[in-house]
Amino acid sequence: MGKKIQKKNGIHEVDIYSLHGCFRIKNQKYILEDGSSTDYLRLCNSACFHHYSSGLCNLIEEWSDDLSYEKVSQLLLQVTGSKVLSSSGVQSYLECKAENISKGWVSQSNKPLKEIEVLSDILVYEADEAEIILMMDDVGVKAQKPHKKVVRQANDAKRLDTTVVLVQDTDKTYHYATKGIDKTGKTIYSVEQALIDKVSKLHDLTNPIPIVAITDGARSIRLVLQSIFGIYVCIILDWYHLQLKVKNLMSMIAFNKADKELYINDLKELLWFGNTTEAIIYLNNMDKVKNEAKHKELRDYLEKHQNEIINYDLRRSANKTIGSGRGEKANDLVVAHRQKNKGMAWSRVGSSALAIIKINRINLKLAA
Repeated sequence: MGKKIQKKNGIHEVDIYSLHGCFRIKNQKYILEDGSSTDYLRLCNSACFHHYSSGLCNLIEEWSDDLSYEKVSQLLLQVTGSKVLSSSGVQSYLECKAENISKGWVSQSNKPLKEIEVLSDILVYEADEAEIILMMDDVGVKAQKPHKKVVRQANDAKRLDTTVVLVQDTDKTYHYATKGIDKTGKTIYSVEQALIDKVSKLHDLTNPIPIVAITDGARSIRLVLQSIFGIYVCIILDWYHLQLKVKNLMSMIAFNKADKELYINDLKELLWFGNTTEAIIYLNNMDKVKNEAKHKELRDYLEKHQNEIINYDLRRSANKTIGSGRGEKANDLVVAHRQKNKGMAWSRVGSSALAIIKINRINLKLAA
């Protein structure tokens, strides 16, 4: 707890909800040495949260990851025999729990540490070269339209992004991280700090560490990585996103299906072996272009990511990671499978709360 109890300060009765129904207890109140007040339930916060038993909390959070709040409310009534929470009560519970988890992350944070020294000359094609794989991606969901229950500004985005981070430990197990919020949706624990804390917790930082980041090439992610690990951090453009970009843009560049397939196959072969300069020359020498703007966009894309495009064939031969498939799976696990169903729209705090609780549950299972 950190603060000693000075004296008792009376008793008040409270209702506790559990898997076996509702019961009333006498809750002892205390005065602490610094003059602040607390009570028995607050001191036992890990066992009881907001007058709900740990077993019931686990059930609420697990069901909320798959079902609507209305269905969770109905199932709680069936299981406990008590009207535990309404649908809005379930949402409020999750938002308060996410804030509680976020405050825990803040209290445990290695705040003085702002940068982490990494190896700048990692041999990415050597099978025996040690690496710590890091994956980081944004997953977006549809934002709710303004109405009486959701306060949104005129310039609010129509899409809400959650950044999901995966960091390998020494056993090559992936651990999750994301930002933390308060119950209003304000960020109180940044993604940058979450990444720093996760890496420093999992690895010895006495010497430079061999971080290899596999990303989709987003500028925002690259800037976060460089702010923490420096400009020489090893970033590899995920093969899946690279070939997808070529395919999507070429559909608008080529005049017909035959040309499109030819151009895509030729470019993929060049890029698979890391021949980015040749791929750019190939684009420059194309005779027939349907959309000059998209043709320039693809050329600019390859030039911008030239340092992140590697010899994927050689790296795969060394049995090393070339794609962010695990990161995409993490996005689905943390956000997409619950929040991207047809017709769904979310408030900023509601979307973030579910992601925070899910990541916390995953990490607790890894630590068990």
